Formats: sequence, C-alpha cells, structure tokens
Amino acid sequence: MIGDNLIVLDKVDSTNIYIKNHWIELPSETVVWALEQTQGYGRKKDRWYSPLGGLWFSVLFKPRKRPLIPYYYVRMYSLVIYDILKNKYNLNPIIKWPNDILVDEKKICGILGESIYKGTYPACVVVGIGLNVNNELPNELKDYSTSLKNLLGKELSLRKLLTQINHIAYHSYYLKYFKAKSISAVTKIWLKRLNIKNGDPVKIKDQNTEIISGRIKEIHSDYLEILDDSGKSKKYYSGDISLLNKYG
Repeated sequence: MIGDNLIVLDKVDSTNIYIKNHWIELPSETVVWALEQTQGYGRKKDRWYSPLGGLWFSVLFKPRKRPLIPYYYVRMYSLVIYDILKNKYNLNPIIKWPNDILVDEKKICGILGESIYKGTYPACVVVGIGLNVNNELPNELKDYSTSLKNLLGKELSLRKLLTQINHIAYHSYYLKYFKAKSISAVTKIWLKRLNIKNGDPVKIKDQNTEIISGRIKEIHSDYLEILDDSGKSKKYYSGDISLLNKYG
C-alpha cells in the first residue's frame, strides 16, 4: 500500500530530490515526508515555499509495467486532493490545468510529477505534493495562496491527513484504475473537474513567457490545443493559464 514504507525527515532540500537520490534502494510506493523543505520546487523549477506546518511529501512508483508517464500520477493525486477538500472539508476546490488545486481562486496545493531515468530509459516516477495546511503564508503570497488553517479556522494533524490522502489514492484510484489497467478513466474524471472546457476563452503564458489569448480548441490527454485570435492553432504542454470572461 502507498505509504507502508514511510520516511519522515525533519528538514530536507526537496522530497523529490531525496527520492531521486535514493530510488534504487527504495521500494515502490515509498512515501518521503518532510516537515520542512529548503529547496522545494514546482514546474519550471519555480520555488515552492515549504515551511513548518505544511504537508510536503513525495511518492515513488516503480510499476512493473507501464505507465511510466508522470502526468497520470499527477492527475491521480489532483483528484485525491480534490476529493478530500470537497467531501471531507466541504470546500469548493477546482483543478487548474495542469497541476494546481485552488480554493476561492487561491492556490492551496501544487503537484509535480517527474520521471527518473536509468540511462536513457524511464525507470520510475516520483510525484511531489505540496499542500498548505497549518503553515503561515508570507504577505507576498496571501493574495494568491491560501491554507486549510485559513479556510477552516483550525489546525489539522499532518500525519492523519497524509494517511488519508494516500489511503484514498491507493484504494480509490491506484487499485481501481492503475492496477486494473483502466488508467484512461482517471483522465476522464480529471477532465470533468478541470477549471477549463473546450471553447473557453483563455490567456496562457508559456515557458518562454509569451502571452497568447484565444479559445481552447480541444483538451487532449497531455496537451492543450488553442486557437489564437488570428485563428492559428498551437499546442501547449504546460503553461500558466487564465480563464477570460466568456462574454468579452
């Protein structure tokens, strides 16, 4: 089960980095949980603020057969966090493409999936989850981020929450879909819960910081296809996307 092998660290640079440095000797479904990260990061290596009080952990997957594609595991944990926030805490989360969870339009969770290679071949996947729980947010982040403590008005047990997250991940998704080779079903559920739909007007900033406005032509399993204002179609595999007013 996910988390049967649990490594707890007081402080580490990054739980993803820890797993990438030790993956050979660690069994599949190992969870590395750090009370504090000094070099937590997200997509594009952006710094993820990870002080005491938040829930910062990574999970190692070594499937004997495919999939070894990180975004499948990112989607699984996106759905798990969504389920817990909505069903356990009566919040109204949304999944923001491609890997963030928002509540009241503020980021509460980021999820990062990375491949670990043996030579030129992917050997396993590590998924890092950063969830703002009891941690205080600096003033410069308060307009864009939130925490469970802010939303619920109380502190939560990090260990209990970690156990709940991985229990749901294993029983509601990993066994049901990944082990049963029905992984496409996870993508279908994920697509239904995304904050964007086909036809939506959006603004997207890509990795080159180019900002494009247009409409979503189609949301594919691993990329967005957007028609810009000139009618030209372009594919985006990542980026910072904002939903525009549908009525102009």
